[in-house]
Amino acid sequence: MRIIVPHRGLDAAKTRLAPVLDPAAREQLARGLLLRVLRVAREACDDVVVISPSVALGPLVTEAGARLAVQHGMGLNAGLEEARSEALLEGIETLAVLHGDLPNLSAADIHALADAVATPAGVAIAPDRAGTGTNALAQCPAGAVPFRFGIGSFAAHREAAAAARLPLAVVERPGLAFDLDTPDDLARWLELGDVA
Repeated sequence: MRIIVPHRGLDAAKTRLAPVLDPAAREQLARGLLLRVLRVAREACDDVVVISPSVALGPLVTEAGARLAVQHGMGLNAGLEEARSEALLEGIETLAVLHGDLPNLSAADIHALADAVATPAGVAIAPDRAGTGTNALAQCPAGAVPFRFGIGSFAAHREAAAAARLPLAVVERPGLAFDLDTPDDLARWLELGDVA
């Protein structure tokens, strides 16, 4: 299995937190979140790739034991398709996507996602807390379904799996469901004490 973590770059991350955090604080938060997600991903899997247009992420990614692939196209799904193309060329069978802003993620969450993918072919989706977005996705084979991240991505990924006639598993775990995007998310995270 290969895990792909898409990232816009530290200077472009967490813009929705601008009402409560200045640029330096947002960058520090984004750095901490990404580093934590990468370290947890490496606990669960030897093969972790960050796809990002930001070359500056290189040292942080390397520090976490992952590898940076520099994105050339525009947008999240385009970047993921670039990373998928490389994975297919390298013979990767199972591909997982994890967002880099999951503060409570554990290796057990990643194992649960991977274990939920049916063999020899299937898709597993971890929705966000609202049940509308996709915080993590795993598929086998690596080219099983197109990436449909964005507004309403949970339904879009379910439809893609149905169109491909693949078994679908929905993985609902707190560590996969909670992403830190908005001021409300940040307040909830600090209130619960999950700041490590």
